[in-house]
Amino acid sequence: MSAAHRDRLDFARRPFLDERPVWASVALALIAGSGLLASNLRMVSTFRRDGAQVRAQIEDLRERSRKAVRDTGDARAALQSYKLSTLAVESQGLLNLVAERRFSWTGFLARLEKTLPADVRLTRLMPRFNDPAEIGLEIGLVGRSPESVVRTIAALSSDPAFRGVELRTEAGPEHGLPEGYSFELSVRYIPKEPKGSGSR
Repeated sequence: MSAAHRDRLDFARRPFLDERPVWASVALALIAGSGLLASNLRMVSTFRRDGAQVRAQIEDLRERSRKAVRDTGDARAALQSYKLSTLAVESQGLLNLVAERRFSWTGFLARLEKTLPADVRLTRLMPRFNDPAEIGLEIGLVGRSPESVVRTIAALSSDPAFRGVELRTEAGPEHGLPEGYSFELSVRYIPKEPKGSGSR
C-alpha cells in the first residue's frame, strides 16, 4: 500500500463509542433529581404550612400577653381605686367620730329647749355627723295643735344656729295619736366654735 493511501483517513473504520451507559446514567440522574425536587417541594410546602401555624400561635400568644397586661393594669387601677375609696370611707368615719366626740350635747339641748315653743316637746333625735361644721338632725316633736308646727318652724328658722328647716311628716289625733299633734323636721345645726379653738 502506498504512503499516500496510508495517510488518507478512513472514516468508515473509526471506532464508535457505546453511549448507552451514559444515557442510562443521565436518565437515572434525572429520575433521582425529579424525586429530590418533589421531596423538596413537599418539604417547602410543609415548612410554609408549619411556619404559618407557628406565626399564628405566636400572634395568639402576643395577643394573650397584651390582654394580660391590660387586665393587670385594670386590676391595679381597680385595686388602687378600692384602696382610695376605702381610705376615704375610713377617713370620713374617723372625722365623723371626732365630730361626734367634740359635739356638745349639753349646749345643743339647751339651745333647742330655748328655741322650741313651750307647748312642743322632743320625742326623737337622730343626728348625722357628715360635716363637722353642720350637724344634720332628724327631729321628732309633739305639739298640742297644727299651729305648734308653724310656731316651731318659725322659731327654728329665726335662730341662726339652725338652718334648712324642712317639715317631713305630720300626724294629728285623727291618726290615733293620743299624745297630740306629731310631726318630724329635718334641720341643720351650726355649732358654735369653742373659745380658743381658732387660729392663733
